[in-house]
Amino acid sequence: MAGSLLRKVSGLSILLLAAGATAPAQTRVVTVGDVHGAFPEFVAILQRTGLTDASRNWTGGSAVLVQTGDVPDRGPATRQSLDLLMELERQAEKQSGKVLPLLGNHEVMTVMADLRYVSVEDYQSFATDQSEKVREQAFEDYKKFLQARGKHNHPLLAGDEGARQKWLADHPLGYFERYDAFSPQGLYGRWLRGHDAVAQVGDVLYMHGGLNPKLHFRNIRELNDRIRSEMANFDSLWQGLANRKLIWRYMTLDEAIREVQDEWAAIQSAGQAGAPSGGEDMQKFLSMQSWLLISQDSPLWYRGLALEPEEKLKHDLDKMLARLKARYLVAAHTVRPKYDIMTRFDNHVFLIDTGMLKPYFGGRASALEVRDGRFAAFYADEEKPRPLFAAETGAQPAAAAGQVDGERKP
Repeated sequence: MAGSLLRKVSGLSILLLAAGATAPAQTRVVTVGDVHGAFPEFVAILQRTGLTDASRNWTGGSAVLVQTGDVPDRGPATRQSLDLLMELERQAEKQSGKVLPLLGNHEVMTVMADLRYVSVEDYQSFATDQSEKVREQAFEDYKKFLQARGKHNHPLLAGDEGARQKWLADHPLGYFERYDAFSPQGLYGRWLRGHDAVAQVGDVLYMHGGLNPKLHFRNIRELNDRIRSEMANFDSLWQGLANRKLIWRYMTLDEAIREVQDEWAAIQSAGQAGAPSGGEDMQKFLSMQSWLLISQDSPLWYRGLALEPEEKLKHDLDKMLARLKARYLVAAHTVRPKYDIMTRFDNHVFLIDTGMLKPYFGGRASALEVRDGRFAAFYADEEKPRPLFAAETGAQPAAAAGQVDGERKP
């Protein structure tokens, strides 16, 4: 996947913008934003747009489905949602269609072991009849890690039952299976690490968060390569620190950072001469805040196109789109207050996160269709699509116009 930048769809080329050029407009492109484990809602909007049938098989023909990331976390069905997306990716290609799954900030959080937003139900979906045994083995492995770190007074090593119960609660059944599934060797981990953050189909750019017009980059290829490279660097650092027993391989990101910070502080306090073993890796690990991968200006995280005043960004946005040979930009990540797909910047930016996971956001499933220069919004709870904008006339229904503010969400 990572090595295949150019594919044919209906005899026309779709070129990921990572390749540094644009492609002819496609007949039909459907974009779905944040899923967050809302499997029934994801299925419903795919069926509403005609991309799948009642059996969840691809019926979109030569259409293109762009999923802009944030499939995992919060909701109960990360696994089902990813399995469906992966299966549709295979099926669509056989029909000259295309599925383009992009990275969102929650995909990156997942592969980096930032597990703050994983639900208990999500963990349970990865559990098997062997999960009790898997967890018990992991518990014994963790105690060996504590001993290797010299933490002989740790409550777990002292047999403190309260500490053990807390550890079990922090690692519910399915925790370790899910963790492994998103590792570099895991089913979902391998798949996600081959994805881009930004793609272009025709004259439309697609991404999770947005593109900061003030961000310095030459082209989309550079952004995608940098994000993929930083994920690979993270994997390498994590493995190196785990091999040196500086972190435990199943730690969360926050736990690992604290462990490395404590070790580095102890080294500095002791005034250790020369470069300590693993010192360079520790420094690199603790400098992650400078990486584009987790920067608020990253295409994975940026919210300015949804929240900043248009007059503040419009001039630079127009220049950036012209430089990238694009006319429109589609982003998700920031839930629309009225759960409607909205346009900004004179119909050049389309914001599509309508809070699909209803128990958390209160919203509904939606999709944006681009067909022959016409933009329309589909909603799972409405029978007919709503026209938004027609490129050839510049026409826009009054109900779709106007600037709105979004609510922030991580």
